[in-house]
Amino acid sequence: MTEPSIRIKKIWEDVDFFEVNLEFKGISCTATLDIYTSNDDLEDLRQGIKRFSIFHQDEFTWTSGIDNGNTTHFLSLRFFLLNKTGTVGIEIIADNKAEKPYWMRSNFFILTELGQIDDFDKKIEQLIQEEIAEFEGIIPITC
Repeated sequence: MTEPSIRIKKIWEDVDFFEVNLEFKGISCTATLDIYTSNDDLEDLRQGIKRFSIFHQDEFTWTSGIDNGNTTHFLSLRFFLLNKTGTVGIEIIADNKAEKPYWMRSNFFILTELGQIDDFDKKIEQLIQEEIAEFEGIIPITC
């Protein structure tokens, strides 16, 4: 069986925000990124995924951090419908904004099915509600 492509785990929390460890697995690479986020940010991601999955949007992009300037990280997740049979592409751009030689920037795609997006939405909701502290999701389509 194919392994999930995205793993999210809370590793530290405060009253207003928390730190999560994100792991993304593509066909030929893996990117790991720690970011600070909040329930409000994750709710924006969840609502965008929900609108996308019920076809209110052809594409949805969620970003965390800023791509230019001196910031702690940049993460972009772009969800798009690849074809009418329900194949979804997820473009991932992850940049840890660290100094050389620790700097990492990765840009790759994951292909999955629309049902996986719905499951991902539910798991994000459980993370926000503090029912879970980590999860794996998005089973990729194998070629």
